[in-house]
Amino acid sequence: MSMERFHNMKAVALRTGLSAHLIRVWERRYAAVTPARSGTQRRLYSEAEVERLQLLARLSQSGLAIGQIAGLATEQLRQIAEREIGPGLGERVVEELGEEVLEEVLESTPGEMVEAALRAIRSYDMVGLESILDQGMITFGYAGLLEKGLVPLLHAMGSAWAAGELTAAQEHGATAALKDYLARNLRSMQLPGTAPRLLVTTPAGQLHEMGAAIVAGLARKAGWQVFYLGASLPAEEIVGAAVKNQIRAVALSIVYPGDDPELPGQLRRLRRLLPEGIPIVVGGQAAEAYGETLREIGAHLMGGLEAFPKLLLALRSGGAIPAGEGSAGSAGSA
Repeated sequence: MSMERFHNMKAVALRTGLSAHLIRVWERRYAAVTPARSGTQRRLYSEAEVERLQLLARLSQSGLAIGQIAGLATEQLRQIAEREIGPGLGERVVEELGEEVLEEVLESTPGEMVEAALRAIRSYDMVGLESILDQGMITFGYAGLLEKGLVPLLHAMGSAWAAGELTAAQEHGATAALKDYLARNLRSMQLPGTAPRLLVTTPAGQLHEMGAAIVAGLARKAGWQVFYLGASLPAEEIVGAAVKNQIRAVALSIVYPGDDPELPGQLRRLRRLLPEGIPIVVGGQAAEAYGETLREIGAHLMGGLEAFPKLLLALRSGGAIPAGEGSAGSAGSA
């Protein structure tokens, strides 16, 4: 072996933000890289292969499926990565390089992925659940995994729990695994310090935070620096964090309960204390229950997760969105 420096799997996973399982899948299924082997048959990656995996990770998080880009030369990957990452990247790349080069690989439907995930959850197989999520990211891209996979999975988990088909222990274990998976992928997205800043949380009394975690992932993919503060944060704490970190906007997830008598007061207090120039964006399946208060404080309601990136784009462009745009009835389901 030459004097070139090689890296083991653990080092490569740390540098790329990819799980070891996903790296192996990309190697086996798409020949994305071809590592050398040690005397004990452990994978060894060159600097060039690490760079290639970093580029593939960044582009897959931008919405391009790995099947579209794994066969491209590293220089082509660099050229694509130098473009502005944002809406329409996939269409631009297909137009420039041709569909025959970027044939998308779709091996399963979102419904099949959700069913497989539920089977893993019922078996307490969280390693298997992570593998299913990795495959979903390969097939649908990062945003597609969130919108087509995780949101339907959360609804399916809720329905199964209500019907007695999922125990509290299974639901809690799956929720913890999903939160950890989202957090690891969120940390892997590198953004410039000049990126606009978004604070994401749930207001006091709202303990379900998966919707907020999904929103944080979508915002990070859209180029926002995200300050994710978890669940059930009082208005004063939200305002303090927003002011200290020069936040451009605050995003709240309201999922359950839909009849908290204290929440309208928290929302009014948040708007009163928050600097006037910082808009509040709200989504979640229980947002409609507080629609009157949300309209009163001029919150911007998401028209579902698919509309969230467009709303962020409008906020980022500098133009204020008219108060009340979007309807409480379509405030999203995350």
